[in-house]
Amino acid sequence: MMSKPIGALFGVLAIVAILAMAQPAFAANVQVTISKGASDTSKACAAANNCFNPDVAHVAVGDTVTWTNADTVGHTATSGQPSDNQTGTVWDSSLIKAGGTFTSPAFTTAGTYNYFCMVHPWMTGQIIVGAAAAAPPTSAGNMTGMPMNNTNSTGNQTVPEFGPVASLVLVLAIISVVIFTSKSRGLLKL
Repeated sequence: MMSKPIGALFGVLAIVAILAMAQPAFAANVQVTISKGASDTSKACAAANNCFNPDVAHVAVGDTVTWTNADTVGHTATSGQPSDNQTGTVWDSSLIKAGGTFTSPAFTTAGTYNYFCMVHPWMTGQIIVGAAAAAPPTSAGNMTGMPMNNTNSTGNQTVPEFGPVASLVLVLAIISVVIFTSKSRGLLKL
C-alpha cells in the first residue's frame, strides 16, 4: 500500500505549487508623487531631494510603483540616468500629464533602479528592490551578484518567486494525485 504516502506527497506538492503561483496576490503597489513645482527651472526640488516624493522608494520583489503627477505640467518616470545608455530600458512612462498616473511593471529582480524625468532631467529618484544595492541595473533590468533578502525595508517578509516551474509542478501533482487516487480505489487499471 505505497499509494497513500505517495498520494500524500503529491498532495503536498500541489499545495506548494498553488502557493507559489499565488505570489502576485501578495504584491504591493508603492505610491510616488511628482511634486507640485518640480518643473521649476530654479531646480529647488532637486536641492531638497523632493521632486519625486519619496525620492527613494523601497519595494519588495514583485511590487509595482505608481507615479502620480501633482504638478501642473507633464513629466516622465524613466529608468536610467540622463547620461547613460540604459535610459528607458527597464521602464518608461512616456509623458504623464498633470493629474495623471503611471504604474511600473512588477519588479522581478532585487537591486537599485535609478530613474529621472526626461523633460526635466534634474528630477531624479531611486527604486530599491529587496536588499539595498549599489550597482545599477543592466540593460535587461536584471541585477548581477545581488543577494536576495526576504525582508524589505519596512520589515515585512517578501514571498519568494518560483516562476514558471510552479505551473509544471502543479500540473504534475494534480495528474499524479488523480492517478494514484483512482488506482488505489480500483477505478483505473494501468
